[in-house]
Amino acid sequence: MMNPDKNIAKCSPKSQTMITHQPQGFVQLGSRMTDSLTSSKNGVNVDLFFIPLNDMSAAQTSLAESWLSDDELAKVRRYRDPKAQIKGLQVRAALRTVLSRYADLSPHEWCFEYGAKGKPSLTATLGQQTGLEFNLSHSGDWLLIGVAQFDGVESGLFGVDIERSRPKTDIYPILNHYFSPQETAALLALADEASQRQRFFDLWALKESYIKATGLGLAQSLKSFAFELKPFEQLAAESLELSCQDAGLRQACGVASMLNVYPHIPLQVPLQIPIHTLDLADSLHWQTHFGRLTEEYRFAISLAHAGNAALPITLTAQLSSIESLLADY
Repeated sequence: MMNPDKNIAKCSPKSQTMITHQPQGFVQLGSRMTDSLTSSKNGVNVDLFFIPLNDMSAAQTSLAESWLSDDELAKVRRYRDPKAQIKGLQVRAALRTVLSRYADLSPHEWCFEYGAKGKPSLTATLGQQTGLEFNLSHSGDWLLIGVAQFDGVESGLFGVDIERSRPKTDIYPILNHYFSPQETAALLALADEASQRQRFFDLWALKESYIKATGLGLAQSLKSFAFELKPFEQLAAESLELSCQDAGLRQACGVASMLNVYPHIPLQVPLQIPIHTLDLADSLHWQTHFGRLTEEYRFAISLAHAGNAALPITLTAQLSSIESLLADY
């Protein structure tokens, strides 16, 4: 790998339209949202990149492979299914091109390390120089990459998830193993099986984003925390523009130009269940957002920082293709 120990300029991706989410207690002044209690500039900037996973040409494959470390290439080639190999390559190449939008580094120069349970992150040197936190998730034909910048905050936890509905999954035996009693009761109280199935995958996305933020993965019991997810007609949705430079891509993917996002989904943690893997829950303030990309796909974002108050969150979203991400190189 290239030596990452170099001067890196912090910047923001181009051509994105943003909305700003503020925690409760904020008042609206014109088109801006301003904290009515404090003038603190602390906050979190989160950029979401939605990327459809399609086939790659031989030239694109060769370019993407040239960016990966030997270890990454070995992981990709361990997949027996050629399609899985291509997706693994796309995920790693897309992440590198996205990160290069924020710093004066080429895609091959990014270096990563992994937590005890496998959560990827930038090396300590790159993390300190760029101030970037990232997380990624892929399901079906979609990849979601999230990049977070905690401004005025020492550090934070960040996780994202994208989840596809699976019509053939028998959800009911899974409930008691992975959902809290509160979540299970609320799900079973819904009127019909279709609504219950949608709620199942909605909750699954939220829970995945949380355990990905903690970095504990399934070493942490999914029953040790609970989300209070009300029917969407009872929630206040905010509109988030999904920017895209290619109208044909948007049409081919069947995604709208505006996404519904539901901020501040209540989270209860820890529940009265022994937790031996998470001793930091009481010292963190969690904020979770949920949204829909299409009828089949939903996504979730979980953030945490050390403190007692919520932070303002500035959220942007962009639809990009693998071809466009690689085209600059």
